[in-house]
Amino acid sequence: MKKFLNDAKQHAIKNAPEESCGIVVDDIYYPCDNISDTPKDNFAIHPKDFLKARSKGVFQYIIHSHPEGGDASEPDKKACKASKTPWYVYLIPQDEWQIINP
Repeated sequence: MKKFLNDAKQHAIKNAPEESCGIVVDDIYYPCDNISDTPKDNFAIHPKDFLKARSKGVFQYIIHSHPEGGDASEPDKKACKASKTPWYVYLIPQDEWQIINP
């Protein structure tokens, strides 16, 4: 398993039952603050975290977790497409990764 996936998994487990989120740049996972008003069901990356990660280089992936499991949602797929960046979704109960491509 790639180190950034392991780092993101640990972040997800630590933040459960809320969704975790982060950005990968140059194979390094940058954990972000989830500022969603409904963090158990959604995520929103804090703008300061976007800027910090952007200063490190080009985004490779956006990562978030689904603490209750379940496939990537339609809003996830639409947001992934809009971001033009592949997304990893960690399904905590299944201990599985999904990838969504824009």
